[in-house]
Amino acid sequence: MQISLVGAGYWGSKVAKELTTLPKVSDVEIIDIKDGKTLQDIKYNNVVLATPAWDHYTQTLELLEQGKNLYVEKPLALTTQECLDIKNKIKNGQTVMVGHIFLYNDRVKKIKELLPRIGKIQHIESNRLNWGRYQKKISTTHSLAPHDVSIIHYLLGYHEFKNIICIGDNFSKNSQNDRDEYFFSCNDVSVKLNLSWYYPEKVRTMSITGEKGFLFWDEEAKTIKLTTHIWQHTRMNYQPTIEKFYVESNPLRNELQEFVDSIDSQRKPLTNVDHAIEVAKNLDLLESFV
Repeated sequence: MQISLVGAGYWGSKVAKELTTLPKVSDVEIIDIKDGKTLQDIKYNNVVLATPAWDHYTQTLELLEQGKNLYVEKPLALTTQECLDIKNKIKNGQTVMVGHIFLYNDRVKKIKELLPRIGKIQHIESNRLNWGRYQKKISTTHSLAPHDVSIIHYLLGYHEFKNIICIGDNFSKNSQNDRDEYFFSCNDVSVKLNLSWYYPEKVRTMSITGEKGFLFWDEEAKTIKLTTHIWQHTRMNYQPTIEKFYVESNPLRNELQEFVDSIDSQRKPLTNVDHAIEVAKNLDLLESFV
């Protein structure tokens, strides 16, 4: 299979490297917009779009009109309406996949596998923090939150977020916040998201509180900690059972393989346009409270 990669920046360079490892991919064409190339220069029918998020909508529509099969980095577009516009332009037989990368992360799959051991989920708390990459044209909601929203949908199913509260800080005095904290409920589970590109350390953690235990996932350490037997009758057990799981995974390679396999077998990918629309609906809701 031959693939054209549009975008050769920070993320596009990572995508290019992983595409060369896929056995079914025979050639990768690089289309770098910065070098003056345009979408009209693309010669292959299968395209990976790794351009800035604010360009996804117009570029995706143009490539769909050309009849291309498309993998678009998250988010598919910046509003639900734009995602719906894209869906309406997909022709029969065209593959459209969105890069919600954490759904191809084996650590996330392991978390879902372990959920029954902690009982009914009561609370989810996620921290997605680092120094950069600073964005001027999109907020933390569209830069960082698509990951968390897609993970929450995967764990709890798609439900409209309710009771939303947002607290943010604009340290850089630019057009959007550098830090946003969201509190909301999803399917009667309380959720907290802490998003920032103005933080001294790279932190990627999620804690899940259940009636019978906890899960703590540290993506940077590639570990999941399961805590069970947290109660002794009516008292807290201060010596609970703790199990630690180290899970290797290459999510980017996994999702690119899904794109190739979806085209090959002419089936919908896991993160198809309908999945992206569900994510966009809740992102719209979060953004409206900033």
